[in-house]
Amino acid sequence: MTIKEVEQLLEVPRATIRFYEKENLIKPVRESNGYRDYSEYDVGRLKQIILLRKIGFSVIDIEDVLDEARTLDEVLEENLVRLGKQIEELNGAVLLSKRLKSDDVDIASFDVDKYWNVLEDAERRGNKFMDIARDIADTEKKTVFSYMGWTDMNGNLYDFPKSVIKFIGLIFILGIACFIRGEWTLVNFMSGVTIVAIILVESIIRIPLHFFGNRRKDKE
Repeated sequence: MTIKEVEQLLEVPRATIRFYEKENLIKPVRESNGYRDYSEYDVGRLKQIILLRKIGFSVIDIEDVLDEARTLDEVLEENLVRLGKQIEELNGAVLLSKRLKSDDVDIASFDVDKYWNVLEDAERRGNKFMDIARDIADTEKKTVFSYMGWTDMNGNLYDFPKSVIKFIGLIFILGIACFIRGEWTLVNFMSGVTIVAIILVESIIRIPLHFFGNRRKDKE
């Protein structure tokens, strides 16, 4: 079965199918012409993956279950706890949203202190709301990845290890080509490689320094 046929059968984008293949969750056979051939087993496994993703499993959870590193029952239990917390958060948010709507509030007449007290009272009574600490974690992650050049202009993460390997490989190929042509000596070539290595090490070191610097600013 071709990827187009699988895409139509399961009604999922081919990018999703390729993502799961990239994560080694499915391994279709490649024919002599280079095209992927998805077997019934591959399609069945894809259905499992999509179903588990839709009930809240992470890709790592699914990988663990398929590799039998953890049992399905074990991960389901963890997932139920996670979903329970999300439901609690949503219930609190739903109640306050309904209150704001019933009060016919607009942003110009928003009595923030009044509804802040409503929020605090609801939390004291055990209602849960969205965890805004996630905003900080997500922002810090995006800031670091963007700063390091690990994401594209839309914030999508590049495949960093592969990008590094390709970059180093390209440097070596160009260096060898220049050396053969006599335009680059061995000393210059090794110096260039050393510079690349230093840049990579420096990039990795920047991550803890970035967070350390932010903590110092917060304390000041």
